[in-house]
Amino acid sequence: MSDDPSSAPATPTVHPLGAVLTASEVLGVHPAADWSRWIARGHAPPAGTGNGHDTSWLDDLAQLAGLGFNEVAITLEWAALEPRPGHRNESQAEHYREVLMAARQLGMAPWVCLIDGTLPGWFAEDERGFLDDRARTLLWPRHLDWMGEWYADLVAGWIPQREAIHHAIRNHLLALGPPGERDLDETAKAVRASVLADGEAWRVLGGSAPVALYQTARLFVPTPDNLPAIERARWLDGLHRRSWGEALAEGVVGVDGYPTSVNHLREAFDRVIVQLRPPVRIDALGTWSPMPLGFLAEGLLTAFERTIEPLPESEVVAAADLAPVDDDGDAQAEHLRALQDGVIERGGAGWWQTSPIDGWQWERGFDGRSGIIDIDRRERNVASIFSAFD
Repeated sequence: MSDDPSSAPATPTVHPLGAVLTASEVLGVHPAADWSRWIARGHAPPAGTGNGHDTSWLDDLAQLAGLGFNEVAITLEWAALEPRPGHRNESQAEHYREVLMAARQLGMAPWVCLIDGTLPGWFAEDERGFLDDRARTLLWPRHLDWMGEWYADLVAGWIPQREAIHHAIRNHLLALGPPGERDLDETAKAVRASVLADGEAWRVLGGSAPVALYQTARLFVPTPDNLPAIERARWLDGLHRRSWGEALAEGVVGVDGYPTSVNHLREAFDRVIVQLRPPVRIDALGTWSPMPLGFLAEGLLTAFERTIEPLPESEVVAAADLAPVDDDGDAQAEHLRALQDGVIERGGAGWWQTSPIDGWQWERGFDGRSGIIDIDRRERNVASIFSAFD
């Protein structure tokens, strides 16, 4: 055997391949969460106890590991951990430790997500959430400290918030979640607040384990030759891309017209996770409508490319579910392979599958079919492609 190091076989690259288990999808909405009241008022379908993951979580993790996933993102529901201000549920905290340890034993690196669309009602409503300076700079870091104390020895990485800008737009512009507003100024303020909240998480958790920024990539396509539509699409694109692009590259956030220095965020975050959302058409009134399905893969990959372009050098992982490709035949596999190959070709380091198991979703309840595993834990045809991901 030659002693020349150059003749040794190259070590194969192991790309991150993750499954994203959102608490509301698999466990339902916790009674202490802000979305619980939203559902009670008839604004969203009942969530019940999700897809049964509360009793099948170990089998679910084992099934995902068996499909080839080497990472798993698990939401630690803040409302379950602290249903009332200062009242910490330590039995719930212990359960989450058990879940994270099981994931590690199954060979999956656990990434902990702290906020995935829902907040404790007392924090979101009584304290105004991240829009309130005291809540963002005192109550939120207090929770971050607690999470670090309990889980830093188990986590592969932290996700402070998943798609915070996406949820700010849903809740404050499209009235699709609490508080149900349609206000341009409040939307911009909510986006700014979400950036500052992620900055607090980076300050508190950075160094204990890798910290990820979880961003949204989406194309906003204006109605042709329509100036109001063009302006609205440009504004939405700026909220999604410029807010974080400026924070990481220039150390400033100013999407609401009040530039704030965030120098500590220059080249911050150890990983950027980019959620691919289907492109939408924007008309003069700002109304969203879906684009033709034939444009889907191209639109998703274009959005990915544009989103990562202004970001500093960092590990980038793309994420998506199968919606709206819900045909359990060759179409799902072909769509997913095209996305995975396209992401790697464009410099992505890996892939995360969101909604891997059918469960509850914000607008469709239990009617969606975006998982690679159905609610009865039967694997769809597309599930077989993950073992070949490289």
